[in-house]
Amino acid sequence: MDRDPGEIMREIVEKLRDKSPKELLSYAIFNEKDEAKYYAELAEKAGRPSVKALFIKMSEESKYHRDWLYNLFKKLYPAEEPVKVDAPPVEVAPFYPEFESVEDYLSALNYCMESELFAKRTYELLARMADDEETRGLALTLAAVEEKHYEQIRKMYELMITEKEQKITPSKLEPGGYLFTDETKARYFLIDLAGSGVKLYTLVRENPEKFLRMFLGLDVKVLWITKTGMGNSVPPAEVPALREKLCNFIGKGLETGEKRAVFIQNLGYLAVELGFKGMMDVVLYLKDCAVLGGGYLIATAPKDSFERKEWALLTSELRRVS
Repeated sequence: MDRDPGEIMREIVEKLRDKSPKELLSYAIFNEKDEAKYYAELAEKAGRPSVKALFIKMSEESKYHRDWLYNLFKKLYPAEEPVKVDAPPVEVAPFYPEFESVEDYLSALNYCMESELFAKRTYELLARMADDEETRGLALTLAAVEEKHYEQIRKMYELMITEKEQKITPSKLEPGGYLFTDETKARYFLIDLAGSGVKLYTLVRENPEKFLRMFLGLDVKVLWITKTGMGNSVPPAEVPALREKLCNFIGKGLETGEKRAVFIQNLGYLAVELGFKGMMDVVLYLKDCAVLGGGYLIATAPKDSFERKEWALLTSELRRVS
């Protein structure tokens, strides 16, 4: 970005502050359309599965936001169509890296974070300076949208920094157990594992369809831990009975020559249902299976769900990634 971001921000706000809600809506519609196109182009260039999945998700969300804003426009002004507004784009000019190294990915993610943060701050400033409540409310809504985008990109960026610092590469991971405290980062990590050819068997605490959405057709088995009795699910009390089946799944990789991993989402929930000892029995058994079978146990756990000594034991057995 050649010009000072603050200067551009002030120029945008100055251009938009006296615009009507209709004009501000039009401006936002075209911005979301351009953003969707940009993220789709980045997704095409990105080779790393997690980053590709992130950019596809960002593009789809931008399309959704564009459609939502357009439908709102048509509801308010049924006889009209959005028109281009004389103001610089709230997103900075597109940047297209080569995606050949970790640094390329970090540069692209950092650039996207800066862009989303710039958009958020611009809309917030516009909200503070707006003369009417309708424009102020719309600007704050748009700021919240940009903040959500920023947070999603930030987690991918932080995960890649952590992997670089810890010298962890999903495609060359050492057999054993790994722990995440952040669900989003764990999912990015799993996408890269699956993208490198690792077969995944996942036990999740959320809607399986939602969980699988970002895996883009990769081969992932999903079992829902729930008491609802729904199809393809298991009640938490029966998870210990699955240990041998999951261990065999990992070990089969020695026969087929492929890496395999078991993922357990939210160990805190299992600790509540099984007790800490019961949960740890499952974790230790599967971790040892991973070590012997040349595979992996990946788990997530919120630190606040455990006592200090419990957390110390858990993190002594599973390597904390993030």
